[in-house]
Amino acid sequence: MRREQILDAAELVLVERGLAAATMADVAEAASVAKGTVYLYFESKAELLAGLRARYFERFAAMLGDPPRAGGPGPALAARVERLVAASYDFALANHELHHVLFHQAGFGEEDAYARARTVMAELVEAGQAAGTLDVADPALATDFLLHGLHGVLVTATHRPRSQRRRLIAGVTELICRGLGVEGPGGTRRPRGAGAGPTSRAGGRARGNRG
Repeated sequence: MRREQILDAAELVLVERGLAAATMADVAEAASVAKGTVYLYFESKAELLAGLRARYFERFAAMLGDPPRAGGPGPALAARVERLVAASYDFALANHELHHVLFHQAGFGEEDAYARARTVMAELVEAGQAAGTLDVADPALATDFLLHGLHGVLVTATHRPRSQRRRLIAGVTELICRGLGVEGPGGTRRPRGAGAGPTSRAGGRARGNRG
């Protein structure tokens, strides 16, 4: 309980003052405990940051949910994609200031932050292959491509109004589903070659008439 109280206070202090300016004394004051109490749980500022990152990872993993049990019933692939996109968006939006402090200001790599998301994406790619809807020579590369695409969208989305949520989640879910070759949550799949449109078809007829 006291440890969580200190971590909560540290989040507030770091977001408000930035990593360089925040001190252990500031954290103690915000947590309404003695400075020595903070050191009982975290021997240094670096250890406090490590504790915050560990909790950050745990909370993100909890939002993504547990992976489906092998051989057991689970949500449809498109529903799992939508859940991944929605959870990633909501978490990024709620924690983007803290993320900036814990990773960018601290010079800490983001790979661990997205390890659970990568696992989920890899499971989606594997499921697409198992269903025969996805055929890629390098599943790991496909996983990274889809995950980094999602991450890039989220980086931009954190600076947009919350009202964009529904459109963004639907759009990104559709793009990932197309990449996996599966039907979207609405049960629609864009046929191959779609996008040529009436104009292209008309153009084809016109060219044929010229002959």
